[in-house]
Amino acid sequence: MSETTRKLIVQEIARHQSRLRAFVRCLLVRSSDVDDLLQEINVVLWEKADEFQQGTDFWAWASQVARYKVLNQVRKYGRERVVFDEETLQQIIETSSRKLQQLDARQEALNHCLKQLPPAQRQLLDFRYGSDQSVEKIAEAIGRPAGSIRQTLYRVRTALLACIAGQLATEVRPA
Repeated sequence: MSETTRKLIVQEIARHQSRLRAFVRCLLVRSSDVDDLLQEINVVLWEKADEFQQGTDFWAWASQVARYKVLNQVRKYGRERVVFDEETLQQIIETSSRKLQQLDARQEALNHCLKQLPPAQRQLLDFRYGSDQSVEKIAEAIGRPAGSIRQTLYRVRTALLACIAGQLATEVRPA
């Protein structure tokens, strides 16, 4: 495997970790098994990195690996106690995949909308949510009343919500 391919695979695995974790968590009964199974999935992705075709959808490939690992784990559960049958699990997998796609679309819309905000509003959001500062601390730091900060945050969140809804509506409309 070339150094470039190694770097790409590591970046893609890292980029999709939270999504893989959410996918696996939706499908497993025992939350205690999620981390172990996620590690196994990462190992398989790394071992089979040569099979990944650059330029194709990494998530589609990684989620297939995760799907097989989860199905194997559920079969192990089946030997221990009553669990979902395979048909029910497939339905859960399909629903989870759709929900994760919707979540990705919302995240992309949010990112687009955040880029549209004026720098001062983005900075205010970063103080509040990126640095997890209280409204009072923000007000003190920038020399504005706390009520003014609350009102501005409310307006920015409302504008973001409208922007996201608009973005998602335009994506759904047929061309």
